[in-house]
Amino acid sequence: MSERAESAAGALPGSWRRQVPPPTGAKPAGLMSDRWTYLLAAGAAAGAAAAVPGPRLVALGCVLGALALRRPLLLCAAAAMLASFGAAAAVSDLSAAVEPGRLQGRIVLVSDPTERNGATRAVADTPRGRMEVWGWGGAGARLSRLAAGQRVEVAGRVAQAAGYSPRLAGAGAVGRLTLSEVGDVHPGAPHYRLANALRGVLARGAASLPDDQRALFSGLVLGDDRDRSPLTADDFRGAGLTHLLAVSGQNVAFVLLVVQPVVVRLGLWGRWLATLAVLGLFATVTRFEPSVLRATVMAAVAVSVWLAGRRVSGRRILALAVAGLLVAQPLLVHSLAFRLSVAASAGILFWAPRLAERIGGPRPLAQALAVTAAAQLAVAPLVIPVFGGLPVAALPANLLAAPAAAAVMMWGLTGGFVAGLVGEPAAAALHAPTRGLLMWIEGTAATFTGLGLGQLRMAHVLLIGAALAVVVAARRRRGAVLAAWVAIAAVLAAPLLAERSGPANPVALAVGWESTLWQSPRSAVLLLGGRESAERLLGDIRLAGAERIDLIVATDGGAAAASHVGVLRRRYGPAVVWAPEQNRIAGASVPAAGSAATVGDFVVRVESESRPLAVAVHAASGGG
Repeated sequence: MSERAESAAGALPGSWRRQVPPPTGAKPAGLMSDRWTYLLAAGAAAGAAAAVPGPRLVALGCVLGALALRRPLLLCAAAAMLASFGAAAAVSDLSAAVEPGRLQGRIVLVSDPTERNGATRAVADTPRGRMEVWGWGGAGARLSRLAAGQRVEVAGRVAQAAGYSPRLAGAGAVGRLTLSEVGDVHPGAPHYRLANALRGVLARGAASLPDDQRALFSGLVLGDDRDRSPLTADDFRGAGLTHLLAVSGQNVAFVLLVVQPVVVRLGLWGRWLATLAVLGLFATVTRFEPSVLRATVMAAVAVSVWLAGRRVSGRRILALAVAGLLVAQPLLVHSLAFRLSVAASAGILFWAPRLAERIGGPRPLAQALAVTAAAQLAVAPLVIPVFGGLPVAALPANLLAAPAAAAVMMWGLTGGFVAGLVGEPAAAALHAPTRGLLMWIEGTAATFTGLGLGQLRMAHVLLIGAALAVVVAARRRRGAVLAAWVAIAAVLAAPLLAERSGPANPVALAVGWESTLWQSPRSAVLLLGGRESAERLLGDIRLAGAERIDLIVATDGGAAAASHVGVLRRRYGPAVVWAPEQNRIAGASVPAAGSAATVGDFVVRVESESRPLAVAVHAASGGG
């Protein structure tokens, strides 16, 4: 197993293992073989997904009995039972009735507030349980300035959650609190105060960076991408680079490398306790996101078994971490972020080393190719159903952007921290390398998204997987290996050819939340809905293969519509914009009711000029 693969997945970095030796000679782990740990993790996942109710104390007793008797099969079955019973209990707690009505008191934020459709959303512990908290207007503006861990006096109304929601389940929320007032703010628990102080130091150091780069820096170092622009978000998604903005095993490895000079000077118990404390603080700083939990728990398991003098593989560590997390928090099994993190790590640990051997060439390049390809193939069954495809650009874009992202992560935790302590103008000088690296990453994402290389569907992924299996298995059959590489190249080229062909006839496509795109080979008309997400809208239009928008019809002319139109203009260039009377969109015209215009292959007829603006679109004669 290569050090690169294990560090990327979240095991201990090689230099850490060399500088922080175990107390005795390494010994193989007992009780369970690696294959049994894989079954243990699979059983915990199956049990958590099944969520069959039962007595948790009985399941816990079975787990303890299996450990005492050293029976791996019994332990796997007992862990599945415990995860299943725990999941059922958690779902029952979430479904329990919550007292509706007015609430006034102190709440504790457990997540950083985020902006959603003109409102501010957070998750908080309240006197009536954990709630999804929403604020509009002044209350939302005050809420947006707070941070996880802070205690705040609020007033608002509580409503029961409308049925089971995976989003609420993932947050553990039992209801919804809509704020009317946000009052005094009090400091949080000590570990949150320290974590928020560290985040504040990094933020002050990065203050000289442009807005988009500052948001990108925060995403790469802390996994906090709340402030990224819709254009940047779409560029990263189109280039298959979104995972760089989530905390991964690589971030954890860098943290361990930073504290390594201090850890090596401690005794055995001091090393263990110090490392666990650092991991806990880092998890708090990065807000205990699912990928953070996976990475930090893997690192904690790796540190514990290494300092205990045990020799274990990264694959075993991953399986133990997954099993432990799903027994402790069974509803994680429904978190897409958690599943993606586990799948990517498994792909790297199981497939990357053998792929690197077969790719050949310079070892660093072969390992980089293998790690990227293995991770992308592993997450494909999860990504494609949700996002519609896997970008062909992901492999080359990751090869170019990942080294720069790693450099930003490392420098952000060291030079970036110093920059926050010394302030300007030294901070700007310290972040000069950061600025250059971020420009490279931004340019890579924008370039590969703009190339429009297409999306891999599930059939493409299965064909590539089969061809790679031939490459790995048919070592001495050069003809078969060559044919497999040719097949992979052909499969990767297929989406590009499909992307270039575009729709032969005018079509109408639902895009975003409430918008419609009329598209033909030579024109495009967008009906912009009143309630919309710019990020989702850009993604859907990109997946539709549109390279231009000739006319934007904004049904609502408010501030949100003006913002969305601005984003679309920056992406697709100048476009004619129609909007209702008294709109706030710069350069928009108000069409008269009953008027019509021909836009390429489409005829757009205005039915009402008041808000919401109503139009009818149909194909022009001869337009298909």
